[in-house]
Amino acid sequence: MKTGLIDSRGPVRVLRTQESRLRHSFHSWGDMVADACGPLHVYRTEPGDFHGAIASGTFGTVQLAAVQAGPHSVERTARLAGKATFTPLYLTCVLDGEVRLSQGERTAVARTGNLFSYDSSRPFRMSMRHPIHMVSVKFDHRLVDLRAGLEHPLGAAVWCGAKGASVLLAGLLRSAVPHMTEFDTAVADQLGSSVASLVTAVCAEKLGTVGRDPAAARQALLHRVKTFARARLSCPELSPGLLARSHNISLRYLQLLFQEENTSPALWIRNERLARCRDELADPRTAHLTVAGVAERWGLDSASHFSKLFRERYGLTPREWRRQSLPSRA
Repeated sequence: MKTGLIDSRGPVRVLRTQESRLRHSFHSWGDMVADACGPLHVYRTEPGDFHGAIASGTFGTVQLAAVQAGPHSVERTARLAGKATFTPLYLTCVLDGEVRLSQGERTAVARTGNLFSYDSSRPFRMSMRHPIHMVSVKFDHRLVDLRAGLEHPLGAAVWCGAKGASVLLAGLLRSAVPHMTEFDTAVADQLGSSVASLVTAVCAEKLGTVGRDPAAARQALLHRVKTFARARLSCPELSPGLLARSHNISLRYLQLLFQEENTSPALWIRNERLARCRDELADPRTAHLTVAGVAERWGLDSASHFSKLFRERYGLTPREWRRQSLPSRA
C-alpha cells in the first residue's frame, strides 16, 4: 500500500503510518484501516501529529489484528455495510485506552482490560478519544451460530475481562500480541484453534441466556453444541459421539436436537467441513494449498472421498470450483 510502511513476517502483515506531518499521516491511517477492515469512514478527534500501526494475520479459522493508534473514530454506515465483501464479527480486548461503541440501540464503553464485540455486517460507530492499544479477533458468524445482517446480543456487548472465559481469552490475546510476527504457519494455526475455542465460550455468555421455555432451552443447547463443533472442525476426531459426551447428553438426544432442523449430527459436521473447504478453495490467500491439503485442514483426510462428497454437495469437483472462483476473487 503506497500510503503506509508494510512489513510482512510469516502469516502477519504489519502496516505503519509514515513519519509525516498531520495531513498525510492521518490520510495514510484511513487507507490502512479500510485495507484491514473494509469500507469505513475514519475521522480525526484530536489535533496534532498522528501515528498508527496495524499488525494483522490469519490464524487458523480466525484473524487477529493488533492496533496502536492516536485518538480517532471509525464508522460504518448502512451504505458502507452493504458495500463490504467481508463482514465478520469482532471480539476485541482493550490493552490500553478506552473505546466508546454504538450499534443499533445499544451503546457501550470498554476500558483497559475489558472485551467488547460488534458485528461489521451492520452499521456501527467506534470512538477512541485517547491513544488506543487493542487486539481484535475477527471471525465468521458461523463460529457462534449466527447470521450476518441480523440483530443479536453481540452488538455493542462488553465483558469485564476479569472472570469466566473472558479472562482466559484476554490473557491469551495480551500475551500473543508481542509475538505475532514470530509465529510460523503451524504455530499460528494452533494459536487460532485456541482463540476460536475461547471466543465461542466467551460469546456463549451473551448468547446462552434462556428462560424456562423447553423449546428455548433445546435451542440454546443446540447452539452450544454447534459452536463447540465449529471450533473443532479441523480435528479428525470430531464426531457425534464426542459432541454428546462433551455436553453430557446421550447420542440419541443429540440426534433428536439435530432432527428438529431436518438433519443429523454427522451430516451437519460433514456439510460444515465442506463449506469451510469451499471457502478456502475460493480464497486467494490459500491458493498455495493443494486440494488435498485444504481437505486435510478441515478433517477430511481422503482426497478421493472428499472430491466425491464435494461434487455431491455443490455439483462440481473441488478443482473445478477453485478454477471457477479464484479469477473472480483475485
